[in-house]
Amino acid sequence: MFELPAALADQVARLAGPTNQRNQDQLGVTTRQLIDRYQSDTPAVPGKPIMAGEREALAYAVYRMPATYAAIRTVLDQLPDQSVLPGAQHLDIAGGTGAAVWAVADRWPAVAGHTVLEQSTAAINLGRKVAAGAGSGPVRQANWEQFVISAGVELPAADVVTIGYLLSEIDARLRTELIEAALASTRQLMIITEPGTKNGYRRILDAREQVIEAGWRILAPCPHQLDCPLQNDEGDWCHFSARLNRSVVHRRAKGAELGYEDEKFSYLVAAPAPVSQANGPVDGRVLRHPRFPKGRVELVVCQQSGRAERVTVAKRDPDLYRQARKVEWGDPWP
Repeated sequence: MFELPAALADQVARLAGPTNQRNQDQLGVTTRQLIDRYQSDTPAVPGKPIMAGEREALAYAVYRMPATYAAIRTVLDQLPDQSVLPGAQHLDIAGGTGAAVWAVADRWPAVAGHTVLEQSTAAINLGRKVAAGAGSGPVRQANWEQFVISAGVELPAADVVTIGYLLSEIDARLRTELIEAALASTRQLMIITEPGTKNGYRRILDAREQVIEAGWRILAPCPHQLDCPLQNDEGDWCHFSARLNRSVVHRRAKGAELGYEDEKFSYLVAAPAPVSQANGPVDGRVLRHPRFPKGRVELVVCQQSGRAERVTVAKRDPDLYRQARKVEWGDPWP
């Protein structure tokens, strides 16, 4: 279960204002409008941000920052501690109110600087206000720049580049140009996350193909550079899940009763070749929730062979069985 960093949660709750009915009703209306817009899965018009004003930026921070943080933090947890060198610079493209900055700083405190590129003035202003309460100096001092992604896009150089939930908001030609620009600007790691839908997965596949053609190495989730074994399966696709706690203001904004939600996402992590063995791809990746019939564990694992295979671990192999009992969807295996 993921929780927002305490400083981030406190700042968002404070900015959301009092929990009176009128205030919560207004926040709920704006939140539902944003949810409908994002779930429409249609590109936005460059220069016309979805978060057009302060209400939209606040609603976004309340309902999307927790999910975005949890998804990106889950992805970063799949990477070794030494993936990012001390003093690294982080660039977040179309970073909204800054969830990726908080996630990267939480995972790798040695990152020395963060730059957020975002077209919405309201999102930038809110992101700065939220970051002002961070315990991390690099988060407080993050550089926020107004930036519209358009044809001929060029990006500043950085060690770590994150692209979170953006590809669905731009058309196919601009997606290709953006990935090309990110490949040119990234020195160590490029991390892309998208909604865990079929369309989100397809966009990740397109980016994956582009990255491989550029000679880069896929570090996660794939344990290989071959075709995705699920790409021709109409009933299945590669995605993962992060469970996050819903705060009181989060539940009220969404009109939700449960104290948690599961954020489904697809993702890609790539690095310029070559990469060290310690930082390289895993042997296999668990693609589903494990099943636990009596005396065994059943896994679906994407293998280095490029195949998705069913793996059964029996209790008669006690060491491996203990490992299998602890493994979760999205984890490396073995």
